[in-house]
Amino acid sequence: MKYLLIILSIFFFNFNLKADIWTLEIGSLYSQCKPYQKANFDFEKLSKPNQVKAMLCKTTLIGIANTGYNLCQSLRWYYKSADNDKTKKALTGLSSWYANELVRNQNELIIGFNQWAENNQNFWKKYITGIAFKRDFMAKKYYCDL
Repeated sequence: MKYLLIILSIFFFNFNLKADIWTLEIGSLYSQCKPYQKANFDFEKLSKPNQVKAMLCKTTLIGIANTGYNLCQSLRWYYKSADNDKTKKALTGLSSWYANELVRNQNELIIGFNQWAENNQNFWKKYITGIAFKRDFMAKKYYCDL
């Protein structure tokens, strides 16, 4: 464990990364994702620090997309077994805020995020895991149909 921490410390200090890229704010994620898109999603065209940022961008957005997809699947199951309209309405509301359909193209996800972030700079200090991005982009572009 001690050696792992030392190796990770050397790895990250060698890339001279700023502390702000570790936050999950929308603006910070955008600053990680945009160079990757500009390089046409080719890691080899990026500097080493930007390769790390691209990896963080991709894994963060894929993680959010996969979590939303899993939630969509769960909500579908609950919706099918719901026995009243009030419950179905609540589940539909949840799906429109937090859930999404499967994202098949990761590069399109990153492009979409970048476009959304550019058009919604008022959310840049909000967390990427919050409602704004999930509701206003993920749930609308990748609609979870119950």
